Amino acid sequence: MRVDAAAPYEVRQSRVRTGLTLALCSLLPVTAMVIGLGNLSELYVFFVIGLVFESIFVSTMLARIRSALRRELLFAIDEQGVYLGPDQYGRPAIREQWSRIDFVVHFQGRVWTTQNIPKVVRNVGFVRDGKIITSRVMNGWRLNVKRAAAAAARFGGGTQVLKAPYHGEIPREAIYTLPLPPQWLAAHARPGARRLPPEVSGTTN
Repeated sequence: MRVDAAAPYEVRQSRVRTGLTLALCSLLPVTAMVIGLGNLSELYVFFVIGLVFESIFVSTMLARIRSALRRELLFAIDEQGVYLGPDQYGRPAIREQWSRIDFVVHFQGRVWTTQNIPKVVRNVGFVRDGKIITSRVMNGWRLNVKRAAAAAARFGGGTQVLKAPYHGEIPREAIYTLPLPPQWLAAHARPGARRLPPEVSGTTN
C-alpha cells in the first residue's frame, strides 16, 4: 500500500463477531434450558440454572450488542486526528487533533475488571510529551498495524504507529497518563522538532 494513497482507517463494532460470541457463550446455558424443558417437572433445576446464567451473560453483553447493531465507531485515524470510542468502563469517546499527538501506540497491559479481577488486554492510544495520554481496550477487534500506520503517516504528517512497552496497571479513569521509559522514547525519537502539517489531499510535491 502506498502511503500517499492511504485511506482513513476505521474500526467499527462487528455484528458477525458479536453474534458469534453471543452464540458461543450461550451454548451451555441454552443447552441446560432445553434439557430442563424436556422434562420440566423433574429437571426444572436445569432450566432455572440455564435461564439465570443466560440472563447474566446477556446483561453483560447488552452494551456491546447495541453497539454492534449501530455499527458503532470504535477507533479511527483520519484527517481530523485519532478517535477513541467509548468503552466498557464508561470512558467517553475522545478525538485528539494531530497537533497534540506525538505517536499512536498499541500495547498490552493489565486492567482490573469491574469484578476486581486482573486481566491482560490489548490497548491502542496516543502519546504526547512522553506519556500515553489515554487508550482504549481492543475488545473484540484487532488493530491492522499496516493500514493504521499508512493512514497516520498520511493524515498525521508522518506520525508513527508504534508498539509500546507492557504496562503493569492501566487505570480505568477517563483521563490518565502512562509514562513511557526514557530509553524507549530515545529509541523512537525522530529528527526535527515538529512534524510537517498533515497531508490530506493525496498529492505530493
